[in-house]
Amino acid sequence: MRRIVYAACGVTLMIGLFFVFVWAPHPWGWEGFDHYHQLALVLAHGGGFPTLDVPWGYAGFLAAFYRLFGDHPAIPLVAQVALNASVPLLTFLAAREWVGERAATLAAVLIGVFSFNTVYASTQSSDAVCTVLFMAAVAAFVKAYLTDRWPCFAVAGVLTGIAPQFRPNLILVPVVLAAYAVGQRRTRRRAIEAVVLLAGATAALSPWVIRNYRLTATLLPTSVHGGVQLWYGSLQVGPYLHSRAYNPRSVFEGPVFEYTSLADVPIVMSADITPCIAEHPTSTDAIYWTDRDPTRRRAHSSPGGALEMEIAAPHQSMVLYYFFESRCPEDQEPRKHVTPSAGEAGPFVFFVSQDHLGDLDVHGDLLDAFDIVRMIRRDAWNEPLSFADRLEAAGVDRLVDAVAALMPVPATGRVSLPAPRLSVAADRATMALPDGSSIVMPRVWTGRITDLMFEGGLALALMHSSASLGDLSLAHQRGLAVAGRARGERDDVAINRVFYRLEPHLMRRYSALAFDNIRRTPLSFAAACVFRATRLFIVSGSTDVHTAQQFDKSRRIYALATIASIASLVLFAVGAIAAWRRRHDVALPLLLVAYLPATISPFLTNMRYSITVQPLMFVFIAVALERLLAHAPTPVSAGSQPISTRPHR
Repeated sequence: MRRIVYAACGVTLMIGLFFVFVWAPHPWGWEGFDHYHQLALVLAHGGGFPTLDVPWGYAGFLAAFYRLFGDHPAIPLVAQVALNASVPLLTFLAAREWVGERAATLAAVLIGVFSFNTVYASTQSSDAVCTVLFMAAVAAFVKAYLTDRWPCFAVAGVLTGIAPQFRPNLILVPVVLAAYAVGQRRTRRRAIEAVVLLAGATAALSPWVIRNYRLTATLLPTSVHGGVQLWYGSLQVGPYLHSRAYNPRSVFEGPVFEYTSLADVPIVMSADITPCIAEHPTSTDAIYWTDRDPTRRRAHSSPGGALEMEIAAPHQSMVLYYFFESRCPEDQEPRKHVTPSAGEAGPFVFFVSQDHLGDLDVHGDLLDAFDIVRMIRRDAWNEPLSFADRLEAAGVDRLVDAVAALMPVPATGRVSLPAPRLSVAADRATMALPDGSSIVMPRVWTGRITDLMFEGGLALALMHSSASLGDLSLAHQRGLAVAGRARGERDDVAINRVFYRLEPHLMRRYSALAFDNIRRTPLSFAAACVFRATRLFIVSGSTDVHTAQQFDKSRRIYALATIASIASLVLFAVGAIAAWRRRHDVALPLLLVAYLPATISPFLTNMRYSITVQPLMFVFIAVALERLLAHAPTPVSAGSQPISTRPHR
């Protein structure tokens, strides 16, 4: 039996090397996806890990090879192909305790020839190494469970603590294994062993958690990517079950205001203001204050350099106001420049708030999409207009003027004033814009921007545009045109755009968007989760570029993969039923297979996420095939006659 298992490992190795050096049935090439190659190069050259969006594990794996051998992607690929070749053996070591040596050997053979993990071992993706870690942890746990040796529990714990740094959805596997161990044998010794397992996992996770907490003051055991994945999953519901790209609610990804939801950490600002002619200013000062503390404070840049500063953590919602004073060289006039030109009368505004979907402009400092909404409601249903006096003073208290002020300036510099048309029905009001786009306002409004529908170019531009009412008021007083005075996102000023501020904030924002979607269509979301729980195990291709990756011969490869994955899922179900009826001890592998859809189906998923537990599924496929072979009719050799059981006449 062992020779067959070792042969299966050899076959896996050969197939993996073929995929690396000859031809691979995937479109990514050696450097893969998710930018692990670039992240690994940064680590290899002594840089810090520059993101929270993916965990460090796989980038660290690649970086070790780049540090030793240089930028040669084939070397770590060969290493992970070699690691992947151990999966048939690791599966055999665990499966023989569940279903016997014969079925375990057959499972090893199936994995050696057919495992999708071998496909991903030939590109820079975290899946292959993660599967090895996961199966090593399972094998260690099975040995620990059978022998009652606490060092084996510790090894299983450490491995399950490392695995989430390759695949974040595995974060709860140590808890599942500990609960299974205690549930099967409720003794004091087993409870201590479960604690050892959890301690090992905690020790493996701790360096990453501590690093993240120091950067963000937030407990982040894996990555922040779950927020956007949950939002994507909440978009793929109902008629958009197969692609979020066509869901009209995807337009809310971008915020109405520049803001952060992180109130318990300092605000990080950098500015590189260049108002001088062909030269950097000799100095730049930032003058800032908040609605909580009106004291004007000043931060100075180094001579001729960019401004870098931190503002103390507010620990509450607040509005930050700021502008810049720059001094140019002595031979230039004027020597002093103020940015924006209105200075203190029309400063830049930045918000700190955890209200991701509401109106953050609580003091009416800006003309923004929420003002447009309230003007629609005033004109449609005679509702009072907030900040009417400030809007009137700025000359933008009518819809036509407000829309004109927020329109982007064309390249010609000329602004054509749009004439929006408002149509009112019993339950909604619609503002149509000249380009055919529209904003639909429901009669019942909770104050969230997501209650509205923005369709088309100009409507979306309005949602993301804002203008200082102070600046508009000065222009109106001087008789200057207010049209096209919206401010776009500034490239020379960055507030909380460093990764350890931006990415945790985006996690919170995407989560808020996701829960807003789920609240609106809870039944559709639940149905989508059930669909994805099954879809997770099936490759489903498409010719739509927004739905599936397109590459040479992708249609044929997708079709073959779909057939193979459906067949394997059916055989898995047959094998699971057969193993259960035979009273095999298969509760643990079934629990681990079920863990995957239970924890990941609310998120955006595809079949790649199931590769981690695919070796366990092959165990049950082997049981099914073994049963089918046992019931197959024995072939009769040529010339022989079957023995008749009929009585002679």
